[in-house]
Amino acid sequence: MRSDKILSKYDCERIKNTFARYNATSETEKAIIEFLKKEIKQSKQVEPQKMKSNVVTMNSKFILTNLGNGKKEEYHLVFPDDTNLNKGKISVLSPLGAQILGSPVGTVIKENSKAESYYIIESITYQPESNGHYHL
Repeated sequence: MRSDKILSKYDCERIKNTFARYNATSETEKAIIEFLKKEIKQSKQVEPQKMKSNVVTMNSKFILTNLGNGKKEEYHLVFPDDTNLNKGKISVLSPLGAQILGSPVGTVIKENSKAESYYIIESITYQPESNGHYHL
């Protein structure tokens, strides 16, 4: 079964390397890693130069709109070491980040927290690949 996600081959390699270095301590973290491994295996993988500009890749900045209250915020999808929620930097190994990776603009994301929320990827404000930055 193929995922509808599109991932750059470069991002896939870096994420796999992150798995090798990352020590998942909770069941949630372990589940996220398994989810991402499955996504990588089932995704369409392309060279960074061929990445569509409407897809969230690693180090992309994007606008999420909360469908419950209409609030829009800009976020930045990063590797775990760069996570800073106060600055809108979401880890790819977080529940939200794992779902967003490889998703195109217009995708609705369900956040599974106490107050179940739905978000839509409204737009991408920066994508490394569409700016010729293939190694960020």
